[in-house]
Amino acid sequence: MIARASRLPLFLSAFLAVVTSGVVAGVAPAAAAEPAPVGAAPAGPSPAVKAEARERFDTGLHLFEKGENAGALAEFKRAFQLIPNPLVLYNMGLVYAAMNRPVDALDALNQFLAEPGTAGAEQKKHAEEVRAEQDKRIAQLVVLTDHPATVEVDGVEVGHTPLGKPIRVGSGSHVVAVEAPGFLGSRREVTLAGQLTETIAMSMQPTDTRMAQLVVTAAVPGAEVVVNGKRVGATPLPASVAVPPGKVTVELQRAGYVTASQSIALDEGARGELTFTLVEDPAAPASVRGRLVVTSSEPGSDLIVDGGERRSLVGPVVLPVGPHHVRVEKSGYEYAERSVEIVNGQDASLQVTLAPTAETQAQLDASRSSRRVVAWSVLVGGIALAAAGGVVAVLENSALSSAKTDFATKVTTPEMIVGGTCDKTQDASDFILHNCANIHSYYQGRIDSATRWRLIGIIGGAAGVATAVAGAVILTTSGSGTSAGVTGVAFGPTPDGGGLVLTGRF
Repeated sequence: MIARASRLPLFLSAFLAVVTSGVVAGVAPAAAAEPAPVGAAPAGPSPAVKAEARERFDTGLHLFEKGENAGALAEFKRAFQLIPNPLVLYNMGLVYAAMNRPVDALDALNQFLAEPGTAGAEQKKHAEEVRAEQDKRIAQLVVLTDHPATVEVDGVEVGHTPLGKPIRVGSGSHVVAVEAPGFLGSRREVTLAGQLTETIAMSMQPTDTRMAQLVVTAAVPGAEVVVNGKRVGATPLPASVAVPPGKVTVELQRAGYVTASQSIALDEGARGELTFTLVEDPAAPASVRGRLVVTSSEPGSDLIVDGGERRSLVGPVVLPVGPHHVRVEKSGYEYAERSVEIVNGQDASLQVTLAPTAETQAQLDASRSSRRVVAWSVLVGGIALAAAGGVVAVLENSALSSAKTDFATKVTTPEMIVGGTCDKTQDASDFILHNCANIHSYYQGRIDSATRWRLIGIIGGAAGVATAVAGAVILTTSGSGTSAGVTGVAFGPTPDGGGLVLTGRF
């Protein structure tokens, strides 16, 4: 690789050569004669093309000076497309060398040295030095497969087997992959030294009906599935796993659980299934555990985590960190399933609303209907009782006031005080006997009767209010789905002066 400290002067010298010689169109003055570029038509490029080529070349120099090799290479490639000048190839070769791509660097420099154009002796000498250096870093790779296949090196397709000639690659580590229809792809990492030829043979396993299919299931999600020592995914696997016929060993691994292992023998084209039950590791550290708090809309619900044992939904549950599958159940209700992620040191909260089954919903509706009938009966009865009690209390209060007035005017007279003869001017029909004792008893009886009935009215009104409140409470707690209901009740002042206040929808 060319050190960054040494490449800048080389580019500047190349750039100066371009400017002074006018090789790159648009760099020299417009009046200067411009040689025909390699491979170009006799007619020169347009001024716009010359200007873009010059700008691309300058930008490439600037990007390379900043260490942005990929950007510099793109600009030089575009400049060469516009005007295929040998000095641009020279610069591209140096960029490839700096990017550790010796094969591309060698090809670009070979093309430059084959037709250097007006390049100076210094550029040609330096190109030869860099080419020799890059050639030492090139290895050759021969890939053999048991079936015709496409060969890729580091994700780039380079040929098909059987190969006509070795593949040229830079020294170092590379990933070689082969693929063919009807076979599983194969990958291998190789490390190659420069100027050596390495041969590798890669076998390919058949797919489709010639391979066996293995289904791996586990109630615990997020567990790593390892088949014959290779990781194939995490539970739940979206599909079966294609495996070679014979003995297959599967392991499930997840932090906080004991690693589980099973083996199965499968014939060619056969299909097998392995089901795992992971057990929590009692020796797992606290760093791989967290807590789950589940709240259900229905008291008495049960909780099932990862298909394990049923447990009462009471308090938090300690679980290994990572994903979990939660199921909440209660008799008479549809179960609810959720996925949660447990994080160490934090409580994961989950609120679940259970929907009743059709049978339970019918029972609930019937129960609510009965409760509403009872509630309305109690409410209406309470209102009627409160109203009647209020009327009695008001009427008897008026009667009591009148009785007290009559007692004051007709009983407490001087004659009665001294026990004399009663006032003979009073209407005789008002009395049973015309004596003071009977008169006193009569009016006092009126006061006592009015007082007693007023008290009965007050008590009846209070009882009616209490009954109405009870009915309103029953209505407010009769559940959802009602078309009418009372949402509030109060006893206090109204626009008419006082009474029971109900709020709701009817």
